[in-house]
Amino acid sequence: MASSSYSAPSGVKGVLNSHEPLPVTPQEITAEWCTKILGHGVKTLTIVKEIHTTASKLLVDLVYEDGNDAGEVPAHICIKGGFNKAFTDKYPELLWTYRREAEFYFYVGPIIKMNLPKIWYCGTDTISGQGLAVMDNLTLQGCSFGDPLQPWPIERVRAGVEQLAILHAKTWGAKEEDLPWLAGDKAMGRNPLQAMVSSLLQPESWEVRFKGSAAPPLPKSIANRERLERAFKTMWAAENPKLRCVIHGDSHIGNTFIAADGRPGFIDWQASHAGVNIQDLAYFITGVMAIEDRRRHEVDMVQHYLLALHQNGGPRLEKDDVWHDYRKHILHGLGWAITPPGMQPEENIFVMTERHVAAVSDHETIELLESLPEYVRG
Repeated sequence: MASSSYSAPSGVKGVLNSHEPLPVTPQEITAEWCTKILGHGVKTLTIVKEIHTTASKLLVDLVYEDGNDAGEVPAHICIKGGFNKAFTDKYPELLWTYRREAEFYFYVGPIIKMNLPKIWYCGTDTISGQGLAVMDNLTLQGCSFGDPLQPWPIERVRAGVEQLAILHAKTWGAKEEDLPWLAGDKAMGRNPLQAMVSSLLQPESWEVRFKGSAAPPLPKSIANRERLERAFKTMWAAENPKLRCVIHGDSHIGNTFIAADGRPGFIDWQASHAGVNIQDLAYFITGVMAIEDRRRHEVDMVQHYLLALHQNGGPRLEKDDVWHDYRKHILHGLGWAITPPGMQPEENIFVMTERHVAAVSDHETIELLESLPEYVRG
């Protein structure tokens, strides 16, 4: 969690590590609370929709005491965080991810020029461990959202890797003094994404995914819990420190939006952490395109990303500088195969698993990881 000893960037709106509890149920989202966080008198509010997946999203319409004629505050917001107690009780690691998203919007959002939602408030508390981000309701701004069932055209993918390059270049060589959550991750010995994947690779979670319901399409050679667990541990152990920056961490098509003008952007920053840029790139490319499109355009996309990285102030890298790491980090996409029922729609899990299995097979990713000196055998 972020520490109050770090100063907040200019323009940030929110409070981290508050000793006052944040709402943890939809019923606790009141006009009084909205008035407090927005600094503007809210007369009434209506929760028009609740969406409960990995995180909860509450779509809220607001009416202000003064009518909000000036448009200085939003009439339609999305409040994102942990509002599904049954789910967070079952997967307590998720609370860490909700806090991480608030930390990202608090510390990084204000300093990068990515296509991001407008954030009206972000906060964490020390009572329940809740983390919240209050943003514009993008749907009412003419935005659409990435759909795993609808792979992207090539030009949109190019624009997507350019967005990732902006983030990576701005935070290249991420340091603890600049990014407060790094201290917490270092103390924990892992980041929120690793914690979540590790929990899903435990025997009881594996049993639920592969024996309690229809299993995602994993080949027999890969559908081995112990083998996959060792491969993930090896991928993390073999991260290249020369490629360190802040990454999205979960840069799949379902965590994107397309603005009314056609520009793509990334949302759902729950897994952001200091990692290697190639993880974001490999995960995004291998899941956002149809399999044959990815095979035809993959190298070009990597090279386009590397050019954008340098143009945005990052290092000048060539394909051969990163290709070994790219092949390793393709493994990240198999996280879809271990996603439990209810966390994502089953049709999304199955189609994304198919794409990522094809990439892992094409690049012989697991065999590569098993050949490394860092291979984790236990």
